[in-house]
Amino acid sequence: MAKKDPKTVLITGSEGFVGSHLTKALQEALYKVECTCRPLTATKREACIPLDILNYEMIKDVMATYTPDIVVHLAAITSVGKSLRDPIRTYTTNVIGTVNLIEACRVIGKPVRFVHVSSSEVYGGGTSCGETDEVVLRNPIAVSKYAAELIIQNTTVQGLEYIIMRPFSNTGPGHSEDFVLPTIAKQVAEIEQNKRPPLLELGDIEVVREFNNIVDIASAYHLAIEKCRPGELYNVASGKGHSVADALTVFRGLSKVDFEVKVAETKLRKDDIHVLVGNGTKFISCTGWKPRIPFEKTIEDMLNYWRAKV
Repeated sequence: MAKKDPKTVLITGSEGFVGSHLTKALQEALYKVECTCRPLTATKREACIPLDILNYEMIKDVMATYTPDIVVHLAAITSVGKSLRDPIRTYTTNVIGTVNLIEACRVIGKPVRFVHVSSSEVYGGGTSCGETDEVVLRNPIAVSKYAAELIIQNTTVQGLEYIIMRPFSNTGPGHSEDFVLPTIAKQVAEIEQNKRPPLLELGDIEVVREFNNIVDIASAYHLAIEKCRPGELYNVASGKGHSVADALTVFRGLSKVDFEVKVAETKLRKDDIHVLVGNGTKFISCTGWKPRIPFEKTIEDMLNYWRAKV
C-alpha cells in the first residue's frame, strides 16, 4: 500500500556501498529518497544531488531546497587501513563533516530524524560488546566516530531527533577492496582465471568479525528510521563472529582451483583488534530485526560478483 504522505529521506554518501543498498530498500518501501553524492561522483550519476559535507554553505542550500523529514548520515571514511594512512582526511570528514550536517539542519524549519551511522570500532574489541560497555579508541575511525557521537549528543539544534547506530562489520558484493573478504574474493576469482599465481597474501587470518550481509544491514537502517527511539544508541549486531580463516575455508570449498595462503608481515597491523563481535539485543528488541543471509551465502555471492567482474 502506498504511503499517503511519503516522508523525504536525504542520504549522505548514497553512492557508497551501504548507501546504494539503503537507497534501494527505502525506495521499495515507498519513501521519497533524495540521494546526495560527492560533487565529482554526482556528475556521473543520474538523480544524484552534489553535496560536499565539508562545504557548510552547500549543505545549507541542499537542506533548504529539499527539507527532508529524515537524514541518514553515511558519508564517511570507514576503512581502518585507510584511516591509518590518512588520519587528517579521516578526522576532517568524519568529525567536521558531521558537525556541518547537523548544524545545517537548522534551516529545515521542522523536526528532523537524524540517523547517524557510527562504528563498532569504538569498543576496541570484545566478544559481546554492548552499548554500555567501555569505549576503547584504538584507531582514527574509532576516535573520529566517537567524537561525532559526542557532538550529536550535545547538539543545540532544535528539533533534531537523533539516533546513533553502531554497526558491526558488514560486507557483500560490491564492497571495496579496502576490506578483507572482498580482497580474498577478487584474488580467488583471478586465480581461477589464471590472472594471478595461486597464492593469497593476507594479514592476520585469526581476527574475528561478524561479516553481516549488506542487505541485512540496509534492512536494519530502514527499521531504525521507523522504530528506534530518538536520543538512543543502538548496536546493529548479529552476535555471531567468524574468523578470516573460517572465510578461507568457505572460499576453498567454492573455488574451482586450489590456492595457498601466506601471512604477509607487511599486511599485519600491530594494533589490530583481534575479536569484535556485538550484542544486538537492544536493537533487535526494539525493531524485530533479524539477519537473514548466512555467512556462507554472503561469501558465495561475493565470489560470483568478482568472477563476473575480473
